[in-house]
Amino acid sequence: MKIHTIIITSISAIVLSACSQATTEHRNAVKRGKVIYSKECSQCHGGSGEGAGKASLGLGVPPPDLTALMGRNDGEFPREFVRRFVMGLLEKDDPDAAMPEFKTVGLRHVYPNGGADGEVLERDFEDLLDYLEEIQK
Repeated sequence: MKIHTIIITSISAIVLSACSQATTEHRNAVKRGKVIYSKECSQCHGGSGEGAGKASLGLGVPPPDLTALMGRNDGEFPREFVRRFVMGLLEKDDPDAAMPEFKTVGLRHVYPNGGADGEVLERDFEDLLDYLEEIQK
């Protein structure tokens, strides 16, 4: 009976450790995503993501509220749609819209000296998406 208890305790410790590590990694990704958001997106979408950044005042059309993406999509975060839209992989209703195509311009505020060849690194973008999913209301 003692060996059975030791095995169960060991397995439980391993499972809890893995959960804790995954949670820590997710929290770190969200923190990195928030930094990327604040440098690349907040000027138009506002510090809290509700679409009222300083740079949005002269656009004519307010940027969308990024905290309501799940609400507009039946409670699901449209991760792939957001990825494709931000990267400029979807046709826009207004080709002259102010939203940059990050596939073309890169993360110029995150890498102001042209680091990462001015491209959007997949990890950076995943972290940004994790942050956007985290701020949903």
